[in-house]
Amino acid sequence: IDAGSTTVKALAVNENEEIVCSRYLPNSGNPVPLVRDFLSDLYENYPNIKIRGAASTGYGEEIIKAAFGMDLGVVETIAHFTAAKKFRPQVDFIIDIGGQDIKCFKIKNGAIDNIFLNEACSSGCGSFLQTFAGALGYQMEDFARQGLFAKDPVDLGSRCTVFMNSSVKQAQKDGASLGSISAGLSMSVVKNALYKVIRVTDAKSLGRHIVVQGGTFLNDAVLRAFEKEIGQDVTRPSVAGLMGAYGAALYAKEHRPQRSGIISPQDLAGFTHQVKAVTCNGCPNHCRLTVNTFGGGGRYIAGNRCDKPLKKQSPASEYNLYEYKKQLLAAYAPCEGPRG
Repeated sequence: IDAGSTTVKALAVNENEEIVCSRYLPNSGNPVPLVRDFLSDLYENYPNIKIRGAASTGYGEEIIKAAFGMDLGVVETIAHFTAAKKFRPQVDFIIDIGGQDIKCFKIKNGAIDNIFLNEACSSGCGSFLQTFAGALGYQMEDFARQGLFAKDPVDLGSRCTVFMNSSVKQAQKDGASLGSISAGLSMSVVKNALYKVIRVTDAKSLGRHIVVQGGTFLNDAVLRAFEKEIGQDVTRPSVAGLMGAYGAALYAKEHRPQRSGIISPQDLAGFTHQVKAVTCNGCPNHCRLTVNTFGGGGRYIAGNRCDKPLKKQSPASEYNLYEYKKQLLAAYAPCEGPRG
């Protein structure tokens, strides 16, 4: 399960790592019911299914893990890297443009060497394009199709959405076609990713084996704009929007426990989810906590700024760096004979 900021991606793979079924839906701020429906359909359509391992990733990783007994939680970067390697083993650069964020990974010697993330503003992402498509009265797919064959895209820059509104209105006044505006917005998303997030000086220096993923790259106009800007073809997997979930599934297959603890069909039938807001008085912070309680006894608490409400022992005593340094120094044995 990849519970993202604006969408939920869920899928199951068989032992040959082939996708058996998948789902890609807007989450409306609450991924739990969508994941419950997906699992219900999975158990219903495959009555004899045996799930060997399950993993969650994305913004809602922890809540999904607590709600449905997922075996593993995977950091998004590892999930996306695992999926990208499956499609292009020699991958040296990954760019993922989602609904609210842009993630880019430099790969060196088979490991993630550098990570780039967009900052607070999410104007150059999928929701940015979706908002403009809606404002102009189009579905996202139709809006993207208009831009793909535009002869002269409007240069709208790569600024904040507020300024971009003005640029689009000016382009409309100047008689620009809908396709030209759509193509210009796609170019803006790409330029924002390349020159504001990654801050490349030469777009052609990204790498030779590039994988693009994320729901925004399902937009053919964005894909073509990216290829034209960097001057080379890239790999867009057929499941570009599901790559986080696919990577989590591959990770679960590789690191699965002896027996999966995922919720059973019987427990899922009686699944309940209750949300309660409380104020923690354990320390002077007085955090406003959101307590999620699930039918199977699972619980997830959000809004805390310390470990007290989670009933976790403070890690200060467990990870004392100075104590660790003393232990290391005490463990060294004197060197016998001449040194060097």
